[in-house]
Amino acid sequence: MEYHDVYKRIWRAVPLLAISVLLTLVLACGPGEEPTPTPTAVAFPTATATLAPAASPTPTRLGPAATPTPTSVAVVAASPTPTPGIQPKKGGVVKLVYGAYPPSYDQQFLTVQLAYGSWLPRLYNNLLANYEGNKVECEICSSWVLEDGGKAMVFNLLPGIKFHNGKEMTSADVAFSLKMIMGQIDGLQSPRSGVINQYVQSIETPSKTQLVVRLLRPSEFVPTILSITTSAIYPEGTTRDDLAKKPMGSGPFVLAKAVPGANMIFERNSSYFKPGLPYLDGMEVTVLADATAQAAAFLTHKTEYLSADGETALQIVSQYNKLVAENKIKTVTVPRVAPMPAVYLGLSKPPMNNLKLRQAVNLALDRSDIGQVRYGTKYVEHLLFFNPSDFYGTPKGQIWDIVPGWGTGAKKLQEVEQAKQLVKDAGYPDGIDVLALGRTTGWNQQIYAEEVQRQLAKVNIRVKFELYDITTEASRFAAANYQLHPYNYKMTTNDPDEVVAQYWITGGPRNDFAYSNPEVDRLFKAMSSESDPAKRKALFFQIQDIIVIKDVGLAPTPSTYAEAYWWNRLQGFTVGFSGDFSSGFWRGDRLWLQD
Repeated sequence: MEYHDVYKRIWRAVPLLAISVLLTLVLACGPGEEPTPTPTAVAFPTATATLAPAASPTPTRLGPAATPTPTSVAVVAASPTPTPGIQPKKGGVVKLVYGAYPPSYDQQFLTVQLAYGSWLPRLYNNLLANYEGNKVECEICSSWVLEDGGKAMVFNLLPGIKFHNGKEMTSADVAFSLKMIMGQIDGLQSPRSGVINQYVQSIETPSKTQLVVRLLRPSEFVPTILSITTSAIYPEGTTRDDLAKKPMGSGPFVLAKAVPGANMIFERNSSYFKPGLPYLDGMEVTVLADATAQAAAFLTHKTEYLSADGETALQIVSQYNKLVAENKIKTVTVPRVAPMPAVYLGLSKPPMNNLKLRQAVNLALDRSDIGQVRYGTKYVEHLLFFNPSDFYGTPKGQIWDIVPGWGTGAKKLQEVEQAKQLVKDAGYPDGIDVLALGRTTGWNQQIYAEEVQRQLAKVNIRVKFELYDITTEASRFAAANYQLHPYNYKMTTNDPDEVVAQYWITGGPRNDFAYSNPEVDRLFKAMSSESDPAKRKALFFQIQDIIVIKDVGLAPTPSTYAEAYWWNRLQGFTVGFSGDFSSGFWRGDRLWLQD
């Protein structure tokens, strides 16, 4: 039984000549964030939007919607099912290119996304996995059942699974790994999967092959988050220092060779516990930081797969579309690869602990200009991570010219004038100088920063950027050591629990803004316990209203979608609920080459 989750700037046109030169090179060389303020209601200069009717925070029933009162619901591990009549072929090596090299082999802890989440999943396994759509299936378990009204998840583990070092995996390893994810081993909580500490009461190991995860309340979100790439299983006793030196996994591929900063070569794990898998002999991943060079590598078939979004040069996209029309490559829209950009605000220190100044920042930003500069015509609206087409998204008709800061035309001109007055009312009659975090790499990110800088200057907020490498930038952001930061986040699931628990509850693992509001914390618990999708959505909209409109905890800006492209010879390719973080998306054990 499957477990279901019910729940662009245009590139400044890259000259065709430059692409041609890069194609030639690739052909020749190969892919070579004062104490946290207590938010108070302050009237906006414009009318406050009501995004959803108020909902009662009292849950009406508990437990997963698919199994409202589960007692013994088996979820059996799925096996790969090739298209009828097509027999997967053994052998071959798949070559891929990614933008940056991971700083360690600690899959649980990798956060900053320059494809860091894409290198290592093939070395590891999860308790649960996501290969396709919203399906969550057993990976290292033969089955799992829900007991105690959905508050106990009982997993029956497969015997005989071996880590690459030869050690047999037991329930003790899985329990250790989950505790490590939650920060209970060394105090370091996984930035993405560590959110399960908001749900898990205890973990028990009745036997070597049985694991019991007891929850504070029934949750459909926990199985989902356990199936993302950062929920990897390590041998009991593994330390972060160990993972700085070598991988400690049990996955379908072993690391044969690594050249730090350059590439990794993976070979088939001949002792892999999934019968007949992996199909491939190996995989080879190479760093290729420049996006245009990555495109050139794909167009010359030096890599089998590439992701492209609204930031990709129009000339390149037209070449992809031509190949699709010729049936040489395949394409699909990839969930959650799209960035979720906003101007994030350091709320705990001056000057951004001043609500009027935050309101001024939010009102000054021209979302339509930002969308066009970054993504051309392919941008979409969002307030708190979800796009309008998502179930938890706010319809565009409830955003433009309604939500403060999302004015157009004469409305935007009015908002700019209001922002100027708010800067003065905040205590800065001559304007204010603000320091912002910036990144030395990623020219689209720099264009975003430049556009934000230009727009805020119109209301006498003078932004000076401090540029850092991506690791230093991430460290300062995580420590809330900044005033303002135009940044892109990415989700790993389509669940509002992730959005709120990760980023907005007090002490959340990715609350890089020092945001704290007891009402949001209370509503989150109600939302997390609610199984009725409509009521859950209404609770999420209440939370969104508080964060985005009342507290101005951030200034969201338009987003974009992404497309995955791959050559026809790559078979077994599936897309889960997240292009960057679905474990099966990057596991690679079901991929095979047609020729």
